Amino acid sequence: MAGQAAARIRIAIAMVNSVADEAGDEEITPSEIAEAIRDCLELTEVDETPNVRRYLGEALDAVSDGMPADFVAMTLYAALGALRDVASN
Repeated sequence: MAGQAAARIRIAIAMVNSVADEAGDEEITPSEIAEAIRDCLELTEVDETPNVRRYLGEALDAVSDGMPADFVAMTLYAALGALRDVASN
C-alpha cells in the first residue's frame, strides 16, 4: 500500500514548500522537516518500491547539510514519482 507513504511524503513536501515560499506565520525548522522525512522512512512500503528509500535518505541528508529547500523538495518529489511509477505499472 503505497498510499500511506505517498501521503507522508506529500506532508514533508508541503513543509519544505512552505519554508521555500516563506509562507505562514509559523516558522518550520529543519528538525521538523527531518522528522517528517524520518516518518516516511519508518514505513515498510518505502522498501517495496525501488529508489524510494534512497531518495528519502538523500532528502534527509540534504536537510542535515543545510541544502536549499528547493533541492530538498526536488528529492522528495523524486521519491513520490518513484511511488507513482510503480503504482501505474
